[in-house]
Amino acid sequence: MSLAQEMVFPTEERGAPRIGLRLFLLGLAVFSVGVYGLVEDILWIAQPFYAFAWWGYIFMLDGFCSMKRGSSILTTRRRHFWPMVIWSITFWYLFEALNLRYQNWYYVGAFQNLFIGYVFGWFAFGTVLIGMFETYEAVCVLGFWKNWKGKPRQYAPWVSYAWQGLGLTMLTLSVVFPTYLAPLIWGSLTFIVDPWNYRNGRRSLLKDLERRDWGTVARIMFGGLVCGAVWESMNFFAPQKWIYTVRGLENFKLFEMPLLGFLGFPALALDGMAFYSFLSYVFLGNESWEHPDDLGQKLEPTPQRPRSLFWKTVPFQLLFWAVTIVFIKQVNTGSYRMDLTDLPGLSPEMVQPLEAKGVTRPRHLLIRSKSQAGRKDLEETLALADPDLDSIIEEAELFTYKGIGAIHGPMLQSVGITNVRQLEKEDPAELHQRLVDSCQETGERPPRLDMVRVWVLAARNRG
Repeated sequence: MSLAQEMVFPTEERGAPRIGLRLFLLGLAVFSVGVYGLVEDILWIAQPFYAFAWWGYIFMLDGFCSMKRGSSILTTRRRHFWPMVIWSITFWYLFEALNLRYQNWYYVGAFQNLFIGYVFGWFAFGTVLIGMFETYEAVCVLGFWKNWKGKPRQYAPWVSYAWQGLGLTMLTLSVVFPTYLAPLIWGSLTFIVDPWNYRNGRRSLLKDLERRDWGTVARIMFGGLVCGAVWESMNFFAPQKWIYTVRGLENFKLFEMPLLGFLGFPALALDGMAFYSFLSYVFLGNESWEHPDDLGQKLEPTPQRPRSLFWKTVPFQLLFWAVTIVFIKQVNTGSYRMDLTDLPGLSPEMVQPLEAKGVTRPRHLLIRSKSQAGRKDLEETLALADPDLDSIIEEAELFTYKGIGAIHGPMLQSVGITNVRQLEKEDPAELHQRLVDSCQETGERPPRLDMVRVWVLAARNRG
C-alpha cells in the first residue's frame, strides 16, 4: 500500500474499537428486530426481512473486525462504502439480467408496487459485495490460512489471455445452453476481468496465484461459502424470497438451494473481488478496500479522478437497475405479497372481523389455526363449522406454499388442486399441461413448468 493510501486509510483509528462495539451492537439490534418481525409476521418488518437481517449481519461483522484490529470498512476505510453499495447493486443486476435467459431462480412474495420493489432492491442487493468483503475480512482477522504460501513463480504472458478465453467460453456456453450449463456463469467474470487487472497492476487473483498465496485465495472462497450459507438460511424463512429451479437438482436442497449450488458462492466471491478491483482502478485511483495486513500485493496508485466522476455514473446505473427490475417482474416473479382478500374462499364480510382481530394476511390465519384456542376463535369469528374452516385453511396453505400466490392458486383450483396434499400425487409435466389448457380458455398466462416442478417436488419431500 502506498503512502498516499495509508494517509487516506490509516491502518488503525484511535476510536475504531469503541466504534466497532457500537456497530456490533447496532447490527445485533437490527438483526434481532428483523427476526422478531419475521416470527410475529409484522408486515413492514417481515416483508423486507432480508434487508434487516443482512445489514444487521454486515454491521456485526464490521464491528467485530474493528474491535479486533482497530480497523474496518465502516471505520477506517469508509470512503469505499458508497462505491461498494452502488456497484454491488449493478454487479448483482448483471446476473439478474442473465437469469432472464437462464431462469434458474425466481422471486415469490414480491412487492406488487414497482417503486417499492425497486427501492427494496437497493437495500437488498446493495449488500452483496460488502457482505462478501466483510465476511472475507472476518476470516482474515481470525487468522485462517495465514501461512499457506508456496514459492512464487511468474506466469508466462499467454496465461492471462488463456484465462480470458476460458472465461468467455464459460459465459458463451452458459448463454447458449442454459438448461444444463447455466452454472458456468459463476466464476466466468473472474476469468474475464481478472487478467485485465493482472496486466495493469490492479489487485488480482492471478497475481495471488502467481505468488503462490494460497491462503488469500482460500480465505476469499471460504468467505463466499460462509456468505452463501448465511444468505440461503435467511432467504429460506423470509416471506419474500427467491426459489431455485436448477433442473435435475431439485431433490437435493439445503434451504432453497441445491447442494451443488453452494459451490457457486466461492466463485461469486472471486467475481466480486475482480469486479471491484477493476472499477477501483478506474474510479478510485487503484485503492484497495482491504486492510494492509491482508493485501499481499503492492498497488501503484493511478492519477486520482474527481470523485464527481463516480457519482456521474450513478444515473446510468439507476436506469440499468430500473430496466432490469421491470423484466424481472415480467419473467422471474412467481407471486406477490398476499392479503386476506386474495383468498377466494373468504368473502368481504368474513375479512372485516378477521382484520379487526389482527388477522390481516393468510400467514396470520395459518398461525392462528395451529393452536386449539386460535382455531376456536376463528370458528367463532367466521361463524363456520369445522369442514368449512378446514377448506379456508387448506386454501391459505395452498396459496402460501412455495410462493404459489394469488395468481397461480386459483389456476390450480380450476384444475382440481385444492390443497397441498393433492400436489404430492401429481406428475409435474401433466399438471403443467392441464394448467396450460385451462389458461388457453381464460386467456391467462400459465405458470412455467419449472415452477410447477418446484411445487410438486416440495410437496412430495414434505411428505
